[in-house]
Amino acid sequence: MGNRWSTGEQRFSESQIRQIEDNANVLHITERSIAYQPAFKLAALKAYQEGKTPADIFSEVGFNLDMIGRENPNRCLKRWRKTLASQGEAGLLEEQRGKGSTGRPAAEQSMEKKLA
Repeated sequence: MGNRWSTGEQRFSESQIRQIEDNANVLHITERSIAYQPAFKLAALKAYQEGKTPADIFSEVGFNLDMIGRENPNRCLKRWRKTLASQGEAGLLEEQRGKGSTGRPAAEQSMEKKLA
């Protein structure tokens, strides 16, 4: 399908991005990641607590597991449970990725900074 799951290098094609973003539970998608709607995160956690498997939760709302990755639901639920435990529901209602990041280090410093 074009995704390189075995290397851990997940990339979605343009057609896959269009298909995935049509799902109402997707907040945003890039070629490398999917951000899910906060309401879906909460509903998925509730369904998980009621005994549904992560794969069933994602499949039932229309995600193609072959496209998004069979381990993606497990990773998401694990991350969301951790966020819920540490930050409560508020942590799931706001996108957390990249928060507090200092960014990538500069590839090269100027000669003046190196000499200082």
